[in-house]
Amino acid sequence: MGVGKSSLINLVAGKTLAKSSSGLKSCTLESTEYTIALSEPQLNVKLFDTVGLNNATMNDKSYLDALVKAHKLVASLQSQGGVHGLLFCIKGGNRILESTQQNYRLFHEFLCQEKVPLALVITNLENEENMDDWWTNNQDDIKEYGIAPVTQVCITTTRGLRNAYEDKYLESRKKVCDMLATLGTGDACSVDVNWFARMCKKLRQFFIPGKALGKSREKMMQTLTKRCKLPKQDAVQLLQLIESDEH
Repeated sequence: MGVGKSSLINLVAGKTLAKSSSGLKSCTLESTEYTIALSEPQLNVKLFDTVGLNNATMNDKSYLDALVKAHKLVASLQSQGGVHGLLFCIKGGNRILESTQQNYRLFHEFLCQEKVPLALVITNLENEENMDDWWTNNQDDIKEYGIAPVTQVCITTTRGLRNAYEDKYLESRKKVCDMLATLGTGDACSVDVNWFARMCKKLRQFFIPGKALGKSREKMMQTLTKRCKLPKQDAVQLLQLIESDEH
């Protein structure tokens, strides 16, 4: 929340497509899809602006809501033919929080099983004389937290008052578009139903640890069959997976 994901999408598009929000009412893994046609480099991209964890914990209700959003996201990615890359956004100058590390694991490890290239996007660097210096000075600290991108861009997503940061804004747009083009040259990582099953299990293991399904099992069954529209047999198998000790 508050790292500039919407502004990043608008930077790539060259116009206002996404509206910024507080994120306080957004559900974990809720996503909005944007299709953007780039002219330089010539490229059609689909970006999924996806809500991460705002808190380091979950309760049963937020867990069930996240499952519904995860199912929708996985189905959307599957229908698009897979994923070329993850853009993980952090705000320059902010310290790394527990939720930052957990969001990294949520998307890179739990959802994408570490198979999708992850690019780090550091925003809010308009006051840096040379924006790339931020990475030179901070990369060791980032890597100490277990965040290991295949590439990174140091940018600003604002033109500033009276276009004070226009040059850095244009530089930032070129950096991000070039990075998207590079990610797009590789093969897309295919998405299958196992992505959703793994996410269901990992979310519960890490964010509601040690708590058996118990009475919530019936609610989970209703969520999977009614809200996610899974066949009952598939929902039963998924519940058995979540309750198992397998990792």
